[in-house]
Formats: sequence, structure tokens, C-alpha cells
Amino acid sequence: MIFSNIVHRTFYPLQCLRNLQTIDIKLNVTRTYTRWSSRKPVAIVNEDELFDTEDTTKEKIIQSNKTFPEKSRKRKPLRASKNTPTTKKISGYMVLEKNDKIASSLMTQIKTRKRREKNGQIVLEGYRLIKDALEAGVVLTTILFNNPSDIESLKLSENVKLLKVPYKTIQLWSNLTSPSGLIGIFETPDISNVSINESIPLTIICDNVRDPGNLGSIIRAAAGVGCEKLILIKGCVDPWNPKVVRSAAGAHFRLPIHSFPLWDEIPSLISEDSNIFLADSNFGNDFKGKYSNNIPKTSTSMFNINPEKIKANINIDDSKMNEKKNVSSIIPTNKVMMEKFLLNLPIVPYYTVDYTTKENVLVLSGETEGLSLNSYQLLKERKGIRIHIPLENKVDSLNTGVALGIVTFEMKRQIIKRLYEL
Repeated sequence: MIFSNIVHRTFYPLQCLRNLQTIDIKLNVTRTYTRWSSRKPVAIVNEDELFDTEDTTKEKIIQSNKTFPEKSRKRKPLRASKNTPTTKKISGYMVLEKNDKIASSLMTQIKTRKRREKNGQIVLEGYRLIKDALEAGVVLTTILFNNPSDIESLKLSENVKLLKVPYKTIQLWSNLTSPSGLIGIFETPDISNVSINESIPLTIICDNVRDPGNLGSIIRAAAGVGCEKLILIKGCVDPWNPKVVRSAAGAHFRLPIHSFPLWDEIPSLISEDSNIFLADSNFGNDFKGKYSNNIPKTSTSMFNINPEKIKANINIDDSKMNEKKNVSSIIPTNKVMMEKFLLNLPIVPYYTVDYTTKENVLVLSGETEGLSLNSYQLLKERKGIRIHIPLENKVDSLNTGVALGIVTFEMKRQIIKRLYEL
């Protein structure tokens, strides 16, 4: 019994020690696997130093090193920073990088109206506008493009500076939501003497038209109807505003446009023996009341009213006209007096007037600003007529370009009808 206890006490610690080593080995293997499992195996470079065995692949390794020499690490050249532009000249045009100072300086010179007038330059964007300008003989100085194929069909002279720029540069300076990738810089043309083939005896005067979209529509409608000239009174929007040019769709080069004359210069631009028509929808607050008898009713007997007969029936005291010539003495400034003054000026629907007797002068204004006092003064001096477009469903007014198209094409219809009758 004693012997068995001695044997048990002797071999039991050894057995426990053996079990502990086994557990440690397993733990170490587990830890090693989890720690280094994500790493890739690497070839042993100094294998001959680690083992006593003779290396039989030494010659092969040396030969392979001779066959495939190790590539020397060369320092890569520094890349040009984004702010440092590089310019290259390739096949007749210059290639500009992003944020190049050449493109930015050109576009800043024509971005505002003052700079355009100072430098005598305008900007046109898109293939169609640039082509129309070239066909009209406008001088092109510089063109910015992204795709060289866009300028191949354009007949450009050798003096034109061609600049190929990134599309992001065109997006930066473009006024369009989706730029076409083509911007042309032209010398400001003189479009007051544009020759037109066919026209009707009509002159359009724009007073206080300050919306670019409206002015573009007016220019387009005026060129489409074939009027003799378009006059933009000082205070209207710049006709070379990019939005005006885009809305007009090339009509600038098909119509004589006189920009920003004063009202004192208007008599020299229109004939003395012409009918003055004022497009107006202002009837006053009492139009449907006691003053309604002064307005001719729309009936079959009122069609083709002769302006001369209406002028003879105008009952306006002209004594003040001979005393003073300033606007304040002729046109009242008080709102109530203005309404009464307007109601003394005849107003008829546009389709009841005969436009075939003489040359016609049509004065219209913007929707927000309205007609100025000078336009009413011209109407009174020349004994003109106010015309309006009857509207339904409680609509107060129409867009200026739409109203102009309605009235002017009625004029053209009557003139063509009279020519066929003759």
C-alpha cells in the first residue's frame, strides 16, 4: 500500500506536466494561426544560413537573377499641380488645361455689359448662333471648344484664335444648363443698317422692356413678321445679353435694331406722316362704369376703323402743348388724374383698326414696368390710338412677345390682303 502511494506521487506530477504542455502547444498554434492567417507567405532569402544542408538551387537562383535583373527604383517625376496651367499648340489650335489664365481673362472681359461695351465684344454660344453670325459677316476673334469636330464645318479665317479647353471650363463660363461645348467671341456688329429683303411698313418701339426673355421674343417676332426697324429706348435690357441672344435665336442679324436712343431722337427715326399705336391694357378703374361709352364696342360695324376718323374725334385740349414742351406739363403725375387722362385717349380692340392707310408705329412696354410718360406724350402729340387685346377668364395681360405677335401679324394680314385686292 505504501509502495503504491509512492509510485502515484512520483508519476502524477509528470502526467500533469505532460498535459499542460499539450494544452500550451494547442493554444500557441491557435494564436499563431489567428494572428498570421491574413499574411501571405514570403520566400526565404537566407535559406542556406538557416539549414546545414547544402543548397542545390544556388546556381539556378544566380542564373535567374542574371536573366531577370532587379529593377532599380527610380523616382517618379513630380506631377504638375492643378493650379499650374500648361499650354500646348497642336495642329493650329492651342490646348489649355483647367483654370488656365488665358481662358479666364478672355471670359471676364465680356461677362458684364460695361466690359462688353468697353471692349467692343459680344459672346455667342452654340453652333447655330455662331454660324448665323458668320454668315451675317460678323468678325469672329476667338473661339473656345472642347471637341475639334465641332469647328470643322465652320468656315473660319486664319486670324481666328482657336482654344481647346476642358469641358468643365466651358461649363464654368456658360449660361446654359447643358452647354454645347462651343463659345465664340465676336466684335460688336452694327446692326442698325441690316438689309432685309421683304418688309411691311411697320416700326416697333420698345419702352421699359427689361426682361431678357421678353426682349428676345420681341426681336424674334419682329424679324419673323418683317418689320422695317426695331427701336430699343434707353432703359431696355442690353440686346447682346446672353439670354436675349439665346431667346432671339439669331434674329439679331436679320433685323435693323437701333439701341438706346433718347425720346428726343425718335421723330428722326420715324416718318412724320405715320400712325402711332400704343399697345396698352390700362382702362382705369371706372372703365366698365361711366367711361364705357367712350370705348367703341366690338361689332361688325366697327371693323376696319380708320385712324384718321378717330383722330378727328379726339377731344383733348392742346393749349398746354404750345405753352410748354416738358412732359410734366402735358402728362399728369397723379394716379387719379392719370386714369382720367388715359380714358380721354381712345382705345379700341386691335382687330378693329385699318393698318393699311399709312406707315405704322407700334409702341409696347414690359409687363412689370409699363409704359413711360414719354410714350403717352408721343401718343398725344401725334394723335395716336391705344389698342388692346380682348382677354377672357379674368386674364389681365399677355406676355409681351405673345401680344406683339398677335398685333403685328394682324397688321401683316391686312397689308397682304390689300395688295391682293389691288
